[in-house]
Amino acid sequence: MAQIVFFASAFSVLGLPMLAMLALLVAKLSTGTAARRAERRFLALLIVMSLVTAHTVMTQNAAWLIHTTTLSLMVVCSLWIPGQSHASSGDSQYFAGS
Repeated sequence: MAQIVFFASAFSVLGLPMLAMLALLVAKLSTGTAARRAERRFLALLIVMSLVTAHTVMTQNAAWLIHTTTLSLMVVCSLWIPGQSHASSGDSQYFAGS
């Protein structure tokens, strides 16, 4: 029983933030219909990460900083990093390299 709690805690602290950042990476690198699916998955993981972060902060868990940082990186990077459809246009002055 203690091993299940350990693995659940480890996934909450390390696995969920890594999964969320991987979803962001896939959403930004995919194109076409795969991009729409990846964006839906990213949005679902963003909602899950928001709820997990709120729970972590409310219960004063030791992983609150990791979860808050991951959530903020998901929001900022989703707006800052251009997707594949915007990367080739070159008309945006706000992204790096333009």
